[in-house]
Amino acid sequence: MYSMVILDDEKIVLQGIQKLCQKEDFGFVIKGAFVDSLKALDALPGLRPHLIITDVRMPQMDGLEFARRAKEILPESEIVILSGYRDFSYAQTAMQIGVSDYLLKPIKKTDFGDMLHRMYERLEAKIGQAAYYQVLDGYARGLVGEEEVKHAVSSVQPANVAQRPGVLAKEGEQSPTKIVRDALYYIRRHYNENISLTDVAEHINVNKSYLCDVFKKEQKVTILQYMTNLRIEKAKELLLHTDMKMYEISVEVGYNDYTYFSQIFKRNTGETLSEFRKKAGSKK
Repeated sequence: MYSMVILDDEKIVLQGIQKLCQKEDFGFVIKGAFVDSLKALDALPGLRPHLIITDVRMPQMDGLEFARRAKEILPESEIVILSGYRDFSYAQTAMQIGVSDYLLKPIKKTDFGDMLHRMYERLEAKIGQAAYYQVLDGYARGLVGEEEVKHAVSSVQPANVAQRPGVLAKEGEQSPTKIVRDALYYIRRHYNENISLTDVAEHINVNKSYLCDVFKKEQKVTILQYMTNLRIEKAKELLLHTDMKMYEISVEVGYNDYTYFSQIFKRNTGETLSEFRKKAGSKK
């Protein structure tokens, strides 16, 4: 897991981001949430987050100045600017400072998830490449053997690094952790569509059998059961918080066949859709 710090003078925005990150596994844990830019700046050396997200307009210090100072303290950290204004000059200045991304308010869940996915990929590549050269240096010095190099490279699989036959992982290979995270990301974005295991494997460009093996090893559940569990949880949310009809909920979570979904729901929860809604409603 990577760490991040968020800064916004609107508490409702901070709370929204915190709830979203608690609900979804984006690969980041929030180490600090601040409404005061000066306090956030003072806390950075101790927190040392991998990612910093800041609003562009803050009372004590604007987000661009905060980003500039944050980069001086933690030059390796990624920084994302939030802004409610479509002002190209802000974005241009942000890029010059070294800001990694620029996200417009109001923040959409999908846009925020996409941004975190991009930041995760950047950090994986950055940290993977550093580890790669460290291990390769050890190999050159005779401190580590070929098998250790293969193991290290297969674990980090950095991007944009030249491959060396006989020592490094074959081109196109990905670490199991990255494969699973990419699969999870794709499933969470498309669970409400009629996607299959083949769709997931083809999208992340891996063998279907290998995907099943590494997913089960890391998640302790099969990929198909994970998809089913996710769809059921989403259906429960809709049953609790909307007045949608049962067949509408079925389609909304990726099942065009309402009868089949009803069977799946009862098999996994022990209750029919109507029983669950009625029982949950009586507890309110």
